[in-house]
Amino acid sequence: MSPLKPKSENNAPPQPVFTLTTLTNEAKSTVDKLYRNLHYPLKVLQHFNSLRLNNKFCDVEIVAGGKVMKAHRAILSASCPYFQAMFSNGLIEEQKDTIELHTIQPEILSSLLDFIYTGEIEITQENVQEIIIAADMLELNEVVLGCTEFLKQELHTTNAVGIYRFAEGHNCTGLAKLAFNFILSNFPRICMEEEFYDLPKEQLCDFLASEMLQVDSEFQVFQAAIRWIKHDPTLRKRYVFEILTHVRIPLLSRCVLERAITECSDASLKVALRSVKKDFVLKKGSLVPLYSNPRLCAKKDIFVIGGSKRELVCTWTKSYECTFESVERYDTFRGEWSKASPMGIGRILPGVAALNGRIYVVGGEQDSHIMANGEVYSPCDDTWEIMPCMIVPRCEFGLCALDGVLYAVGGWVGDDIGGSIERYDPVINEWELYGHMPSPKFSMGVVSYEGLIYLVGGCTHDSRHIQDLVSFNPVLGEWTALASMLTPRSQMGVAVLDGYLYVVGGTNKRNEVLQSVERYSFEHNVWSEVPPMTVARGSPAVAAANGFLYVIGGDQTHEINFYRAQVTIASVERFDPISNAWYDCPPLPESRSEAGALVM
Repeated sequence: MSPLKPKSENNAPPQPVFTLTTLTNEAKSTVDKLYRNLHYPLKVLQHFNSLRLNNKFCDVEIVAGGKVMKAHRAILSASCPYFQAMFSNGLIEEQKDTIELHTIQPEILSSLLDFIYTGEIEITQENVQEIIIAADMLELNEVVLGCTEFLKQELHTTNAVGIYRFAEGHNCTGLAKLAFNFILSNFPRICMEEEFYDLPKEQLCDFLASEMLQVDSEFQVFQAAIRWIKHDPTLRKRYVFEILTHVRIPLLSRCVLERAITECSDASLKVALRSVKKDFVLKKGSLVPLYSNPRLCAKKDIFVIGGSKRELVCTWTKSYECTFESVERYDTFRGEWSKASPMGIGRILPGVAALNGRIYVVGGEQDSHIMANGEVYSPCDDTWEIMPCMIVPRCEFGLCALDGVLYAVGGWVGDDIGGSIERYDPVINEWELYGHMPSPKFSMGVVSYEGLIYLVGGCTHDSRHIQDLVSFNPVLGEWTALASMLTPRSQMGVAVLDGYLYVVGGTNKRNEVLQSVERYSFEHNVWSEVPPMTVARGSPAVAAANGFLYVIGGDQTHEINFYRAQVTIASVERFDPISNAWYDCPPLPESRSEAGALVM
């Protein structure tokens, strides 16, 4: 055999054949060197393989499917824990010259013996499953790893379910986890594949129950569940209630259930679906929970609702103003804006909140008139309907959802600052007064988090810009003072993201529009600074989705020729807590401020 020579590819310098390393030895005055030839191990391995192929010094025969393959016990034992145990632990095979392996195909065993002697094996779509099973049995972990990497690269919507089931069945935990996550990320397409219908009930429920399921809407989850049942209704209809417990029925519209019942041909399955629909419509809570939240990784759209537009027409005239009844919808996955159905009337600084898969918009201002009426939006149907009026008309107030009801807090209530709290119960469809704040307040930030309502900043009778943070326990009726903000402010945007309350922009005591951002740790009761936005914003719309903080529109102060005006902006930016940086997003179709924002 000719000596090995390093190859030079793409004019790259040749790789070194050896290394020479200095050894330190304090007991000796001489300098010793360790010489290591990098190609020598491969050369020896090639010689061993040559001896095997020429039947030289072989001392054992491995038989599979009637095919005899000769090898060296020492090489097999050194390379494979399975053979090492067989030849050195006193087993009967230690004395045999011929070993038969009944569970491995001859061509697969031949490939694995080639790997033992060469470190190379050809993996194809046709043989990968048999190779990984045999390699796992022989404890050839290097081959198992190679097959796993091959299957990872082959993952596709057409084979992901098959790869996942194979990995689960053969304890390939890394591959199983990757395939599981791939299915979650591509569920709408994968649930249309034929192999999806072969999933066992237990594995189907694992997917349907996952918070990380990435779907456009819960309707896709419901469709997948019904199609799986209909694939073999005789055997699977008995599981209908168990399976549908993992579907968030309250997020569906009634017409979805009615259509499923109409299209169902199996009588007993139709009866079961009617029971689910009845429980859903009557809000019994026996088969269908009364309330459900969207999945964490469901497709999330940001709805920007109402608000105002103020733009300078020319340098010497008053700015152009209008009030929006329109609703802009931002697809956080695609980064695209689209129109949703508009509200019945325009609203500046309304209260907005999401509850049970619907958007509630109440109060606000129109033409200097403060309103108490409200509207409810259904994203499934893209329609609005009227809801009962609040007891007290409000604008610049806080609205939040908590434990299945809405709370309206404070606000500007005409010619004074309001301190009352109202609660809306969607089951009885009524508002009721629910106590008072410690002091009247408006233009503050209001959020709900883990059973409490938090109020931050805003304006009171004594100060136009405060930095207080308080929490309210609606069950006990208790108020608690918490750590104060770093900067007194009002007209800011607020949102909760990953255990933090973010406070964004607004105005300070000098009526300056702020660029600064700070956040409050619910766990540690501590405020900290966040890198400032790229632009200052007053009254921005703020929402948290998919691990990011989105800040949308707002207004800025412009001074031109001694004329000072608040002008709305259209720019949008996103904060990534991981990189601790802001990134630009596609702007609003037109500038907007004093709008509400939420995520569905």
